[in-house]
Amino acid sequence: MNPLLRLGAAFLKEQPAAAAAVLEDFPAESVARFLLAASHVTAEKVIQYFSPGFAANCLLCCEPAAAGRIFAQLLPDFQIMVLRQLDHAKREALLSVLQPELATALRRLLPYPEGTAGALMEAALARVPEELAVRHAVKRIKRMRQGVKFYIYVTNQLGQLTGVLTLHELISALPSSSVAQVMHTRVASLSPAEPLPSVVNSPYWQDYHALPVTDENRVLLGVIRQKSIRRFQEQAVQTDAVSGSLAAFVAVGELFSVSAGHLLEAMITAGNPRARPHDHD
Repeated sequence: MNPLLRLGAAFLKEQPAAAAAVLEDFPAESVARFLLAASHVTAEKVIQYFSPGFAANCLLCCEPAAAGRIFAQLLPDFQIMVLRQLDHAKREALLSVLQPELATALRRLLPYPEGTAGALMEAALARVPEELAVRHAVKRIKRMRQGVKFYIYVTNQLGQLTGVLTLHELISALPSSSVAQVMHTRVASLSPAEPLPSVVNSPYWQDYHALPVTDENRVLLGVIRQKSIRRFQEQAVQTDAVSGSLAAFVAVGELFSVSAGHLLEAMITAGNPRARPHDHD
């Protein structure tokens, strides 16, 4: 392999945030080709560090199936940010290639404005009906392929949050008991309209790794993980952090830019100006 290309591949893998900053100087269509050639796993890591608008443009340049695979692996809060960049038709086109369960969950989150708890929450959470037997609840949770599983949230027939218990507590409970008999009925929750600064500063994070989000009628809407809160905090300083990283690796960054450009130009029609980085004034 060309040494520059080898360096570029290594830089993508080891410094995805810095690589994303370099790649945003290239046209989205060319970057999409470049990342897909590297691997879907690499693409997922790097796209996560793009600005939401550029990430959306890159995904639109991919084949629908490839875009769906990459998008499905992004962090839930970033998925919502990306979807908000698309008009209705393009958004529905992307949602149509996702697993129906994920697409439905994302549609439920989209109405909540940015900067609120509702925009940050995930709909993929472990929930069970309160009347369900423990043995059946355990089987249901085991079938979950993604989402928060440490806390099991309990709802009534109206979808209202009535209790919570940990996965360990559920597994340890008497199999014939109902979930309602073993759950904790006092549950801390957040409002979907709560501003994110208020969510970040909630004292409940001292005791919980995740917090449920409920509406004014206590209907369970989703959950916010503590790691999503950390991501929100990091975004405030992400630009400075990436700039510092690029300053520290300036020589590597310059070589990577050459490497990226070299591979991009080899992958599309020779002389196509879209293969070159954007000019900046």
